[in-house]
Amino acid sequence: MGDLDGNTVLAQALKKQGIEYVFGIIGYPVIELSMALQMADIHYIGMRNEQAACYAAQAIGYLTGNPGAVLVVSGPGLLHTFGGLANAQINCWPVLVLGGSAPQDHEGIGGFQECNQVKTFVI
Repeated sequence: MGDLDGNTVLAQALKKQGIEYVFGIIGYPVIELSMALQMADIHYIGMRNEQAACYAAQAIGYLTGNPGAVLVVSGPGLLHTFGGLANAQINCWPVLVLGGSAPQDHEGIGGFQECNQVKTFVI
């Protein structure tokens, strides 16, 4: 058995948890994860905007009872899911948002699309 990377481990874990669909926009920080998700037989559906991706994922959650997932780039991409997440929370619809991030060694020094994403989403 070959070496597993974090993207493959995450994709396999999501598959085991019942994630069947991922909606999103692929960009620099999440390319490898999107490939691993598809290799794990999770259906990727490309969208034109992150907010629409989040609404589509929550619709899957509402219709199936299993969370739909959203895959977006860091910073602005993740921030664009906020409206959809608020709607999902209000309606108690399961949705999972996966956002990329700047490399750890670039945190705090203005890395590409760097944003304190966890702090931003604390409600």
